[in-house]
Amino acid sequence: LAASEQAAELLRQMPGAVDVVADPVRGKGYLDIHVNRQAAAEWGVRGSDLGDVVETALGGKALAQLVAGRERFPVRLRFPRLDRDDLEAIRRLPVPLRGQAAAADRSPTVALGQVADIRIADGPASIKSENGLLRNYVRLNVHNRDPVQFVREARQRLQEHLTLPQGVYLEWTGQFEHQVRARNRLWMVGPAALLLILAILYVTYRDFTDALLVLPAVAGALAGGLFLQWLLGYKTSVTVAMGYIACCGMAASTGIIMLVDLRDSVAQAGGLANLTLAELKEAVLRGAVHRLRPKLLTEATTILGLAPMLWATGIGSEVIRPMTAPVLGGILIADEVIDLLLPVMFYWVRRHRWLRLHAAAGAPAPQPAPRAANNDSLSPPEQFVSTPLFRN
Repeated sequence: LAASEQAAELLRQMPGAVDVVADPVRGKGYLDIHVNRQAAAEWGVRGSDLGDVVETALGGKALAQLVAGRERFPVRLRFPRLDRDDLEAIRRLPVPLRGQAAAADRSPTVALGQVADIRIADGPASIKSENGLLRNYVRLNVHNRDPVQFVREARQRLQEHLTLPQGVYLEWTGQFEHQVRARNRLWMVGPAALLLILAILYVTYRDFTDALLVLPAVAGALAGGLFLQWLLGYKTSVTVAMGYIACCGMAASTGIIMLVDLRDSVAQAGGLANLTLAELKEAVLRGAVHRLRPKLLTEATTILGLAPMLWATGIGSEVIRPMTAPVLGGILIADEVIDLLLPVMFYWVRRHRWLRLHAAAGAPAPQPAPRAANNDSLSPPEQFVSTPLFRN
């Protein structure tokens, strides 16, 4: 009790701790009988006889059992209520004497109060135990703080300022344990999700470099989610983390849409082997512009569908709002990264490959086809074959 009260007092002084209550131990009166062994030895009272008297007088001693079909009814011997109704009556309960003490004294019994200390002691209304040991709870709530961080600081504070008696120790339990387990799992799920995204991109393109080009969009999505989470004031939680995972997936999907059109545009223009650097740049710009409108429409539809969730109320809103914030912020920032940065990175990767390709071939780079300066320019001379119309 003293340890729990002292722990509760220390926890009340910590910022964020509210409704700190140590479970009260007192609450019920108990009949406490302590045998005075010296007095019992002087009177010649055996411990077994004293226990039989207390059991028979107060609790009742089972002597037999009645059988009625499948039912069993114990027959108990018990003192009348007047002989055990109050503390003085219990002190007058007769305890039998044995041996020489019974022969020396005319009375064969002695009062229970002469060989035992009998009193009413305060005790718990219920006895709580766990793993064979008594336990007591100190309950509290955490307000405007991360529960895991609060528990970490509280453990350190109690370790420094609380001295526990011999055999007493502290254990922490509560909702923060669920958050700790969820965080540990997310440390595995988050990297696994990124690796899975990278694996899917590689299987799609069969090009590890193109798969890596989408990852900056994922990083931009994480940055946008962090910014909107900070702007709206949401604390990091499991629901927010799930929003980040969804945000990374959506950023990767929109990056795939842009990258597919860029690759198709270069392929339709003739491939790296048949393009000049100017034509390569033109093909990349054409692919980026061609995909810009449908991609923006897709993202706008997603944003308009998710935005009302930020103002959701009712059941489940405490989960929906924190989860939606990183998704919306990630889409807004990832959109700029994909539209502006991805085509530039794609061009520089293809330019590097173009230079390596023509350097390895040892042939001059293809030149753009000559164009006529004006409409009066002459075409190269054509060869005509004349065939006689008439034969002799």
